[in-house]
Amino acid sequence: MLDLIVNDVPPELLRRVDHLARQHQRTVSVELIALIGAALDAESDMVLPAPVKLRRSLTQSDLDRARKEGRA
Repeated sequence: MLDLIVNDVPPELLRRVDHLARQHQRTVSVELIALIGAALDAESDMVLPAPVKLRRSLTQSDLDRARKEGRA
């Protein structure tokens, strides 16, 4: 099995994970594995909206203007 090291975890996030681990009577490592698994399961259930249909194709001029306006 692969080991995972996570650096620079914000103290508040670590405190919350530790609190959940205690609630579920798990170690922090086991709690993190459960949280990652739940997040991945939830992601696979997500339904993305249909792509937006454009009225016309974007031109290079449209893209350049958007970049100039800070929208790209």
